[in-house]
Amino acid sequence: MHHQLKADILCMKITSVIEKIYTNPYLRIMLHFFFWLFMFGIRLYLTNVSFNVYRGFSSEAYVYISLSSTLLMTTFYYAFMYAIVPNLILKRKYLLSGLSILLLIISYTIADAYAEINLIQNCKTCLSVLHKFNSNYESYLNRGLINVILTRLLSLGTPMTLLFALCIPFSIKMTLQAYRDKIRSLQLAKENLQLEFSFLKSQFNPHFLFNSMNNIYGLIISGDTERSAALVARLSEFLRYALYDSEHEVMPVEKEVKLLKDYIELEKIRLNDAKVHFECTLDNNDYNLAPLLLIPLIENAFKYSSDTPASFIHISMSILNGHLSFTIDNSIDPDKQVITGGIGLCNFTKRLKLYYKERYKYEVGILNNKYSVNLIIQIT
Repeated sequence: MHHQLKADILCMKITSVIEKIYTNPYLRIMLHFFFWLFMFGIRLYLTNVSFNVYRGFSSEAYVYISLSSTLLMTTFYYAFMYAIVPNLILKRKYLLSGLSILLLIISYTIADAYAEINLIQNCKTCLSVLHKFNSNYESYLNRGLINVILTRLLSLGTPMTLLFALCIPFSIKMTLQAYRDKIRSLQLAKENLQLEFSFLKSQFNPHFLFNSMNNIYGLIISGDTERSAALVARLSEFLRYALYDSEHEVMPVEKEVKLLKDYIELEKIRLNDAKVHFECTLDNNDYNLAPLLLIPLIENAFKYSSDTPASFIHISMSILNGHLSFTIDNSIDPDKQVITGGIGLCNFTKRLKLYYKERYKYEVGILNNKYSVNLIIQIT
């Protein structure tokens, strides 16, 4: 769990940095500038240390050739990534996309060949070095611009060079975009779930309040003022917690336990013969739990249990060493059809996945008119 917490914190930091980059245009421009400056330095270094046709050129020639190549590559990248991709590829205009990419490659090849030939022809030292050490390349350049362009296109030399040279910025761009889209998707799912949760509470509170007030009213009519006063206090605390405190992402487990006890006592009002038992064991009160998480399970147990001497609802909760174990066994009213996929339970499973991901185990079963729930969560 400690490692998971570290990973979550790191993920939040990365997300914050990425969002800051995307929302701050000045920071984004600066990062792009330094990236291409880095690419220019890499190209200059490789040109200087590798055995290539420019071997022996002056340092000034290295700089001009590398700078020219980097600027053209940068132009190609931005034209492709910010013009062709969003306006053609993402809109599924595949034929027009292919033609645009081909035209962009041809334009790049023309500009690159023109720049190289002019830089070399205006450098006497470069011409001398080529004539002395690389006469074949000198002859190749002397064939003319058209011949050089066609040779580089038909041999796929320029497209392959572009592919390998731009794989780094393309990969970075795609990775950041995919990560950002994933975070947006998770945030949207969380917002949708929160809306569902709020909607569920808006339905749950009036229904629960109506039943509870009717039951308390019955106690008052029957003269049981002491019990009715205690239940009014429990109902007040329950509603305050459900309406206000549950807006937090997590709550102290001791408050959640008190909520469960209040809810069970309020639900028990309408029962006369069914036996309801709740037990809770905690090794300490330092744990936190998603608010109102367990209520749908208890609500379901009361909903489908009958009020007869043979009926029962047994609820057990324990948190030991950071592991929550929650079980419910209840008898089933034979006149009621049990629905295991209602709004409340669907919302419950969604919240489990959102808050506890792969750190939980949830099982339900029906056997011999008994409904069983077994939930285990690693909460720390």
